[in-house]
Amino acid sequence: CPEFHEAGWAEIVAGKCVNLDAVHSIISSSRTIDKCTETIGDIEIKFSGTSAAVSKKITTAAQWSAAWNRAARAIKFAFPHREDELSTYGEYINDKSNRRLERTHERVIRFDKVVRNRVANTCRVKLSDLQPSPTSMNKQSTSGAQARAKSAFSRREPCHKWNAGECTRSAQTRRYAHVC
Repeated sequence: CPEFHEAGWAEIVAGKCVNLDAVHSIISSSRTIDKCTETIGDIEIKFSGTSAAVSKKITTAAQWSAAWNRAARAIKFAFPHREDELSTYGEYINDKSNRRLERTHERVIRFDKVVRNRVANTCRVKLSDLQPSPTSMNKQSTSGAQARAKSAFSRREPCHKWNAGECTRSAQTRRYAHVC
């Protein structure tokens, strides 16, 4: 079992977005890692953990990469079938960071947070499904990145009115997919 903090394991098992700032804080601190055991029904889960508070924000590509690699190892341990998805996404974000000046890495990091949160909240989308436009990270605000990520994924969400036979919108004006 890879070394990872308790709250991070809980996020992974629950299918939530792992807080990479917390992972970075733990990596860059000198805190010890405690061994923990949790029992859920008849299943006993043993893991390493600490409940360190987030005190350091990721600001560079190197920090993001170190935290991502640690989190990806833990996710792969829990969900081995996601290995290709995690590797592809990590390479994608690292490539985006490597093509930019260090002072703009925070834009890539904000974009990553938006994407990972959106994927964690959407069961049908994987990290490796994302193919954003080259301008996705050129906006200053996170809200712009959130809107782009939302619009990229909302096209995949089904129209509930269509499935109930109640949608009156045309293909040009509809926001959601007319699929079953």
